[in-house]
Amino acid sequence: MTHRKPKRRLVSRRTAMVCTSSGLVAAAFGVVVDPNRDPGPGRTETLGEGGAGLPAETAPVRGQAWMPDATHRPLAVNFTPGGIREMRGLVLHVQEGENSLHDRFSDPAVECSAHFWVSQSGEIEQYVSAHDRAWAQAAGNPSWLSVETSGFASRPLTSQQVDAVARIYAWGMAQHGWPLEPASTPLGQGFGIHSMGGRDWGGHSCPGPLRSAQTGAILNAVRVRHPR
Repeated sequence: MTHRKPKRRLVSRRTAMVCTSSGLVAAAFGVVVDPNRDPGPGRTETLGEGGAGLPAETAPVRGQAWMPDATHRPLAVNFTPGGIREMRGLVLHVQEGENSLHDRFSDPAVECSAHFWVSQSGEIEQYVSAHDRAWAQAAGNPSWLSVETSGFASRPLTSQQVDAVARIYAWGMAQHGWPLEPASTPLGQGFGIHSMGGRDWGGHSCPGPLRSAQTGAILNAVRVRHPR
């Protein structure tokens, strides 16, 4: 999803990512920031985004960086190397479009990304290492991985997408300790949705009521078909 970058302005707190009907935008933290730009690897951060998370000097336990079952298409831009501070879980997004997002996320002007993308046929692409911060949900970026799902909020996930997201989640449980449970707030742990972050995460309804209602089916698929 896309959003045009606004002019630079002075802020004292991190601004939220904007997720519109056509796109996602990353945000930044600092005294002078671009509200749609995630901090680069050389910028110092002293607080967790949105006031939550581990201190910047505390590193999470490291599991696999790349999911073996996914097609690996690493980005060269639009992410923060080494930017994951803790592993709370996975956040579900809707693409509001179709086809791979690799080319879009490879455009420096877009300034957004996600760790994973899942096609309607269940193909999984991984763009960002699990050790690095994708620019997907603003204040949630340092603590959560993200998965974009092809299609539109007005249409539910296909059965193949449900299974593919379940495979990603089962991998995250095994490698990064995600609990097999839904998350309802940014301070929780488990499988969450973009809209749960409220204003700090952009204040949008992504992935919409239909796909949000399928999180239970995804977790059930983890239990039944992909136990780890």
